[in-house]
Formats: sequence, structure tokens, C-alpha cells
Amino acid sequence: MMTRLGFNEIMLGTSFSDVIACYGDPYAVSEPPCGGLQLEYIERITVDQILVYENHYYLLIMDDIVVSKYFCEEDRPAFDRMYQNDFNYPGFP
Repeated sequence: MMTRLGFNEIMLGTSFSDVIACYGDPYAVSEPPCGGLQLEYIERITVDQILVYENHYYLLIMDDIVVSKYFCEEDRPAFDRMYQNDFNYPGFP
């Protein structure tokens, strides 16, 4: 499972097989226009079973090594927080 700490420990030049061995299969694999493979890992942050936000980690693999990486943090939409029926009930939106 990919976490922020794990993502920070991946160095450019790390082999594709090492990434898979340490963090498992990615959530999604795509082929960007520049070539290679783009791996996407998702870390879901919850509080009492309520999804608070997600971290999306992206690794660009070319020639079997990591050549680029970035992440983005996605928040729940505001309307999900506003219109949740019972804030004390643990559940996903």
C-alpha cells in the first residue's frame, strides 16, 4: 500500500519491479502521450470510516525505471459534507 512516506522514499531511477514488490499492484496503469507507463496509487484517508480525502500518487515509468513522480490530494466535494444526513453515522459518502 502506497503512503506519503513510501512515495517520498521512491527515488528516480528505482526499477519498476522494485516498486511493484514494495507497494503492490497500482490502482490504474495508463500510457501517457510521451510514452512509457503511468502508475497510479490511491491512499484513502478516513476518520471513523468517513472518507476525508484521498492522495493520488503517480509514477512515470520509462525503460523499466521511475523517471518522474508527482501526487495530488483530492478533497471530498463540499456538497457531500454539507448534505450528509447524519454526521455522527460512520459511513462513506
